[in-house]
Amino acid sequence: MKNLIYSAILFFISACSIEPGKEVSGEFRAGQSQFNKVCVNCHGPDAMGGNRAPSLIQERFSISKYSNENIAQIIINGSNSGAMPSLKNRVSEKEIEEITKYIRYLQKESGLT
Repeated sequence: MKNLIYSAILFFISACSIEPGKEVSGEFRAGQSQFNKVCVNCHGPDAMGGNRAPSLIQERFSISKYSNENIAQIIINGSNSGAMPSLKNRVSEKEIEEITKYIRYLQKESGLT
């Protein structure tokens, strides 16, 4: 009976995890991994949007309108509106660079430049 309960718990935990839909090359895997640890619960798999945060695959977040520095500052300080909290204690500068690189990759793959 205990094994059945443990199996059910493991099934539900794994069913609730959010998995990325895109397979990425090695160059972007570190960013994808960090994104999935820190960002996916709000921004959804592959940055396509979630219940609590918008898709990052939109023209308004493209590099021509939203610099990499803007992304880094939002991650570090949170959004001006307070909708996104500061993550400065959860990610390093290098991890922010990798997350940004991954977001830019997803945007490019979706046709944004």
